[in-house]
Amino acid sequence: MQLRQACNSPHLFYWPWEEEKGELPDESIVTESGKMMLLERLVPELIKRGHKILIFSQFKKMLDIIEDWAEHLHKWEVCRLDGGISQDIRREQIRKFNNEDKARIFLLTTRAGGLGINVRSRNDFYSGLALNILFQLTSSDTVIIFDSDWNPQMDLQAQDRAHRIGQTKPVVIYRFATANTVEQTLLDKADGKRRLEKLIIQKGKFKSLKDGPEDSKDEELSSLLLKEDFEKVNVVEKGQQLLTDEELEALLDRSPEAFAKKSVGGSGDGKAAVRVV
Repeated sequence: MQLRQACNSPHLFYWPWEEEKGELPDESIVTESGKMMLLERLVPELIKRGHKILIFSQFKKMLDIIEDWAEHLHKWEVCRLDGGISQDIRREQIRKFNNEDKARIFLLTTRAGGLGINVRSRNDFYSGLALNILFQLTSSDTVIIFDSDWNPQMDLQAQDRAHRIGQTKPVVIYRFATANTVEQTLLDKADGKRRLEKLIIQKGKFKSLKDGPEDSKDEELSSLLLKEDFEKVNVVEKGQQLLTDEELEALLDRSPEAFAKKSVGGSGDGKAAVRVV
């Protein structure tokens, strides 16, 4: 877990600013973390273009850091949802994000942002139903997975908050990861899990091949497992610019043509994940 935290920010281990003494985070909150540098490059341009953004992390402390970055360095208004926030506050934060133009960033822990509402009584059922209806963050059109869950389904459930009924805009998902670290192992295992899920879900189609030629079965199985329809990565070598202007523009392009061609680090379907050294 500490290795995962080290991939996010060194400030998860120490916090050099004492807010009670009036010390507020400075630019080193960005420059000491590769992911924060990428966030600094990406998010201001997204906001300038009028996008609303969901940022997911596994760690509440990481959300604290991102919140300080957004509020103190950029003076942005931030909404937030994690496991320690009551349902009343959740409702207000969701209403604010969906209805107020100045609320452009919503910070969420992945599991709090992806799971439903616990129901203990009939009143809770109707309250939870109303909250679930409200908790479709379809005013957002951008999802940033700051760090991934070991279970890829948790990330999918979380990012689906922007994909629910009522969404009228293309949604782009950015996944941050640090190259040559435990996160690379995590993503490789998650990719393997998704391929296995795909194989199990489609296993019925192989029954029709049971009596067919062995080569035909092998070819069908290889086609399913080796088909490159998963996320691609663009490894940024040390010393290079984090994102060139051309790469940034490609990542931000929401035109129909952009979804029809291969984007930076993508596989032709608009998906992209960038690993930062």
